[in-house]
Amino acid sequence: MELYFCINLQRSGNTLLGSILNQNPNITFTANSPLTEIIHQLDSIKIKDKTFLNFPDNVAFDNLITKSFYSYSETYKTPYVINRSNWATSGNLKLLEKYFDKEIKFLILYRNPLECLASILKSHKIKKEDSYKEAEYYMDIEKGPLGNVVHQIKIIKNNYKHLLVNYNQIVNFPKETIDKIYKFFSIPSYNHFYKNLKQFELQGTKYDDSIFGNVDLHTIRTDKIERKKYAIEDFLLPSVIKKYKYFGIEYES
Repeated sequence: MELYFCINLQRSGNTLLGSILNQNPNITFTANSPLTEIIHQLDSIKIKDKTFLNFPDNVAFDNLITKSFYSYSETYKTPYVINRSNWATSGNLKLLEKYFDKEIKFLILYRNPLECLASILKSHKIKKEDSYKEAEYYMDIEKGPLGNVVHQIKIIKNNYKHLLVNYNQIVNFPKETIDKIYKFFSIPSYNHFYKNLKQFELQGTKYDDSIFGNVDLHTIRTDKIERKKYAIEDFLLPSVIKKYKYFGIEYES
């Protein structure tokens, strides 16, 4: 199995891209996976667990952690797996470097952070007048779900082999974008279709957005690929747009 990694901003086209890529029986593009947390918890045993500290067999335990990267995905039975998670935090990158035994290659899914924020607020039915407070949370560089990923992109671009895919590329040029992904990961080509798509699922499992309340975060349009048109001004205060107008602008294409 060839295992690759993906980070993304929320609402940047990951569900759509996964629906397309997973048409290929040789590829698994995962949902947002807990693999980072699994690796972190295993690594923490070496620091906190008294049984291990009493007899610190690092060779055996490191082997277990390394194999966990693959055992998590082996039931997919595909030769290529792209695992999507929060891989590029400083802590997770250290664990990747320490335990992953092959070259680390990243797929980055990017979308203008203000568009992502507007889409999030729209999906969660958050009022426009509350958008400044929400922006302070989402755009925070250290902990924000959007801001921290923008920070991660810079780290990956400076240190790892990567392919950055913009949301506009997925929507406007899906075939060309898929071809770029195949070329980057050296995956043999496949004849994908871009109409009559299927909702994202893996091994019969689908997203359960009800855990977040009355929201629909992962249903894609299946008849064709088309950008949903709405103005960010309908969901974000002018002060929010002004403050974050250039945030992440270096990754636009």
